[in-house]
Amino acid sequence: MPAHARVEKYEMPQMVPKFTSLKIPAVRKPKPDRPGWIPSHITENWDTDPFAYQTEKELMPAGGLHGYFISHIVEVVRVPLEKQGLMLLIDTFLLYRNSSNVKNRIDPDLLLMEYCSSVPFDYDLDIRQPPRCIIDVTSPKSSFKDLEANVPFYFGLGVETYLIIDAITPQKKLREPIELHLWRKPKGQTIQKISADSAGYFCLPEMNIKIAVQQQRLIFANALTGEVLRDYEQLYDALEIEAQRADVEAQRADVEAQRAKIAEQRAETAFSEGEQKRAIKTARAMLADGLDADVVMKYTGLSPTDLASL
Repeated sequence: MPAHARVEKYEMPQMVPKFTSLKIPAVRKPKPDRPGWIPSHITENWDTDPFAYQTEKELMPAGGLHGYFISHIVEVVRVPLEKQGLMLLIDTFLLYRNSSNVKNRIDPDLLLMEYCSSVPFDYDLDIRQPPRCIIDVTSPKSSFKDLEANVPFYFGLGVETYLIIDAITPQKKLREPIELHLWRKPKGQTIQKISADSAGYFCLPEMNIKIAVQQQRLIFANALTGEVLRDYEQLYDALEIEAQRADVEAQRADVEAQRAKIAEQRAETAFSEGEQKRAIKTARAMLADGLDADVVMKYTGLSPTDLASL
């Protein structure tokens, strides 16, 4: 290479990356599922609590004759159901979805479910199986015709048995006689209206209980054994009757014992009188034969006074 030649070092030009700004879309918080019980005029910030926005009918007080009647039913069947791992929920919201997948609520009087120590505030079909049995009792604000409209609705939700107890009249009085109406929908079959058996009982196999009516009174019995179920008041009355019956039987036994004792005393008296007569007869014969009085008393057992009276 010639001496006058210059060698220049070649450097690669640095590439400066160009960054373009990326637009990140804003994350929108999804609105909560709008339940069907939200009033139409509320368009945002609604309350999804099942107990919100209750109607006048839903807020109807649980007391009165209607509430007492429902409580009576639960009291009678509570223990037999607990032994089977079951319980009845009173006036609890049943949450379901309609044909448009909108969540709604309805409050049956009694709903059968598996037993749990912590009673739920609602029964949500999103997380639970349909209840096997629902019981409604008529009230001044819900007649039999009103409740009868629930028959296809409940069975559409998957309920197996629906019982209506037509007990309370619109005049807030107890119907006489009370009427029972029972429907059942076996799997894969149509809805069936169930009639009472020959003894007047309607069977609820889901609870192993059967129910009948005596005028204004409900009779509950074990479906297998036929044993009548009682509430605490009825059980107390039955125990009182049994105690009174036991007292009567004890008094009767005392009277019989006294009668037996008197009869025994009479027999002893009669025997003694007979022995006395025989002794007197023997003493007279002995005295007539000239025997000494001391000898006569020794062998007859008579006293000197007895001998003096001969």
